[in-house]
Amino acid sequence: MTGRDMNKFVLGAGAAGILVLGLGAGAVLFGDANDVISEEAVEISMAEAESAYADTDYERVAQILTGLAEQDVLLAQYRLGLMYREGQGVEANEDEAVRWLSRAAELDYEDAIPPLTEIYLDRAEAAPSLEEGVPWYHLAAELDRTEAQAIMGSYYLTGTAVEQDIDRGIDLLTDAAEGGDIRAQSNLGYAYATGTGVAQNDEEAFRWYLAASELGLVRAQAAVALFYETGRGTEVSIPEAARWYLNAYDAGASNVAGRLGGLMVSEQFEARNEAEAAIWAAEAAKANIGGAIEWMEAAADAGNVNVLAQLAVFYETGEVLPQNSARALTYYQRAAEAGSAEAQLALAGRYATGNGVEQDYIQAHVWANLAAAAGVEGAADERSVFAAFLDADQLADAQAQASAWREAHRDN
Repeated sequence: MTGRDMNKFVLGAGAAGILVLGLGAGAVLFGDANDVISEEAVEISMAEAESAYADTDYERVAQILTGLAEQDVLLAQYRLGLMYREGQGVEANEDEAVRWLSRAAELDYEDAIPPLTEIYLDRAEAAPSLEEGVPWYHLAAELDRTEAQAIMGSYYLTGTAVEQDIDRGIDLLTDAAEGGDIRAQSNLGYAYATGTGVAQNDEEAFRWYLAASELGLVRAQAAVALFYETGRGTEVSIPEAARWYLNAYDAGASNVAGRLGGLMVSEQFEARNEAEAAIWAAEAAKANIGGAIEWMEAAADAGNVNVLAQLAVFYETGEVLPQNSARALTYYQRAAEAGSAEAQLALAGRYATGNGVEQDYIQAHVWANLAAAAGVEGAADERSVFAAFLDADQLADAQAQASAWREAHRDN
């Protein structure tokens, strides 16, 4: 604990400042034994604690607070709990921290609740199994910790680590969602969207998904986008759908690429660049979205190098399009000449193995060299392998051809 934290923790702005916070309402400062020690005595003891703190005698501070805590002075119980948690003036002892913080929390000393629930959550997360973490999550949830409510809500909803209780799960998720927990909001959105534990309600599903989306939860953003695209629970809005799909995509949600591709090939939305257009169209094609392959063929004819390379892969692997090695070679050649580094490496492999072309290690080296210069993983290793099959003159020829290609395509 830093000196600044210790100041706040034990003494605030001074003994008088502490007592102003506590003495405004006896229930805040005192527990059930408030007839045993007077407010004046508490003030004297706190002043002594301040003096001990100023002398860096933290053990004496802990002794004073212990005496007050045993007299049910809630402020002292709270601060003593923090001392045990941090090992300040006493040996760190989390069980003692829980004892004093929980005594203060049980008597509605609100400041004791956050550190107490942090301990509960730490213990839950450190538990060797989900089942052994459940009691700690329960304790935190009972103190209205939204994170714990969200976790236990999802556990009860799905029957994870507990006996399934859908009604209880929905209640906990609702409490957590209303408290601002984005995971609970998204899970509640799912519950309403699917009718799990509640009556199916697209408007409520959309409301909760949107709340989580606006707080940055990526999976909820993808759901909101789909709702806007299809008009579930809200009016159809392609601009809003595209905005939320893009938010999710930029945050790493690759599963929305096909939806973006679908909007793009149906001419409801334009891609930001050719590289993304190729990715989105390919994912749309994999999802069997109508018009995706036709869009790709038109883009390839227009010179989109990334689409050329993707079509080559489709024909090479037989994914989406019927396997056709000859057509794959044609697309690899077109893409490689247009500057696709990945297609260049694939073409190098074709020349090295004589797959569809006459075996030629010079050409294999040329294309692997170009791919390596572009930073394609594994290309430099392939180039070294091909170089081993060339004599000095052949290697010089291959290097010269690669240099000439780069010079000819310098402005591309």
